[in-house]
Amino acid sequence: MPLKRVAVQVIRWQIAIGLIAAGIWTLASGSDAGLAAIAGTGISAFMTFYVAMRWGLRSATEDDPRAILGAFYRAEMMKLLLGTVLIVMAVYAFQDEAAALVTTLALTLAAYGLVLLGDID
Repeated sequence: MPLKRVAVQVIRWQIAIGLIAAGIWTLASGSDAGLAAIAGTGISAFMTFYVAMRWGLRSATEDDPRAILGAFYRAEMMKLLLGTVLIVMAVYAFQDEAAALVTTLALTLAAYGLVLLGDID
């Protein structure tokens, strides 16, 4: 399965998991918690999109496996930096609902495993 299709599947799962978690947080703790959960979902999906675009564009022009792997590592490192900044900003913005944001973001990471368990060949 091409990288683009895998990334789209991961993002779809992340959004589905995030919306379910946001609904639960909204019912349990109110609309601010639901909004924080949506922010966590957005951060997770954005990071997946970023790596897919950055690595996909770079690796499409390369033939050397080392260059492709290097592009992947650079995209992942930038993802970690961007993710850290976005998470810190979101936790600051949703100080009272940080648990909703962080737990939802963590739950959306299960999307990678769900897609890998599926048919990606």
